[in-house]
Amino acid sequence: MLSKSDVNIGNFLPLFADMGVEVAFLVPTPTGYEKSIMDATGPVRALLKGKGIHDYKAQRQGPEAKQMWPAVIITARGIVKTEASLYRPRTKKGDPRIWFKKLRHYCDPCNLLAIFVYKSKICVMNLSNPDVQAALRKGRMKGGLKSALGHKSDENDLYGFLRRIKRDNQSAAMELLGKMKRIHEEGFLESVTPGDPGVGDTLEHALGIKRNNSKSPDYKGVELKATRTMRNGARRTKTRFTLFTKVPSEGLSYKKILETYGKWQAPKKTKKKRWQLYDTLSANRVNAYGLTLVVDAEEDRLFIDHVSAHGKYEHVASWQMADLKEALLEKHHETFWVKAVSENRGGREFFRYEKILHTKGPNTSLLTALLETGKITVDLAAHFKENGKPRDHGMLFKMMPDAVSLLFGEPTIYDLETVEL
Repeated sequence: MLSKSDVNIGNFLPLFADMGVEVAFLVPTPTGYEKSIMDATGPVRALLKGKGIHDYKAQRQGPEAKQMWPAVIITARGIVKTEASLYRPRTKKGDPRIWFKKLRHYCDPCNLLAIFVYKSKICVMNLSNPDVQAALRKGRMKGGLKSALGHKSDENDLYGFLRRIKRDNQSAAMELLGKMKRIHEEGFLESVTPGDPGVGDTLEHALGIKRNNSKSPDYKGVELKATRTMRNGARRTKTRFTLFTKVPSEGLSYKKILETYGKWQAPKKTKKKRWQLYDTLSANRVNAYGLTLVVDAEEDRLFIDHVSAHGKYEHVASWQMADLKEALLEKHHETFWVKAVSENRGGREFFRYEKILHTKGPNTSLLTALLETGKITVDLAAHFKENGKPRDHGMLFKMMPDAVSLLFGEPTIYDLETVEL
């Protein structure tokens, strides 16, 4: 879709990155322009959901379920009030759609539109418009923003407007950082749950976040991911970060994969054998269960393949790469990757949270390459219980620490011992 744009999107990425504005892009096709419809792409859906505007997955199909939302069109001459229509048609699979009233007066087919959210309004800026480009270059815009966006400001230039968005968007992160600083100053906290989940559960408990299975970010749009960096004085190396969980959309079910490729093995804790499948899938190797990842760039899919003793590959299940990119955007719109030191005291584990890597806006275009090079892997974690029922912990997409800057750009690093608020 973006390849059809009449301007180079790369010319504008540094602007939004520098201003810290979370943005998605749309390009109206000639057909869509005539029909007043655009596909709400994965990045757009993730942006609107992350900002609490709209969740297309929860929306029913059909015109009666269409939702209208306040929006503004930002031009070189000022702000135009409008509305966005958010809906899923009954045709096909109910592919999410979006359009803006009056938009055809301010853009042409194949123009590049920047979509972002401010003050609970969906903002549209036509980056193909020469006047907008000139205003961005000069850092000036005629007319004010007060009447349309409901705030008092003398900032009548585009850069001033974007800077204001940046400051407001940072408020939740800065609030969370202040709470993390106070938790650090409390010292070591006793784990509220045993085992590996304890490091995250204890942090959420200290923040007053109730544990749930929601895929939504943990704290006002900020996702929290806590890992141990040191246990009992021994530093842990190459601790992978869990990005998200996602079962395949095609092929064998998780239960069938467990049935077909699992083995009788005994966990270290219980020493009692069970039928299980606990291992990492990587595109770089075949694991102990004969399973590997295969990236198919032509079909834009990620496969789980089984490799026979004779080296024959057989497809087991697969994901659409677009679904994985959407899951990544939805989960890691903005993330605090928290590092904790762990101590064992009398058989109980304690944590002190020390450092934070703050990331925003993953570059989903690199997901395929990071999977293909083994920087991102998939953990299978499933077994059959004694009563014969399957138990799984999801299919966990995990990332090596050295891939953080590749996927998210250079993160902001906070040392909770020295950070000043």
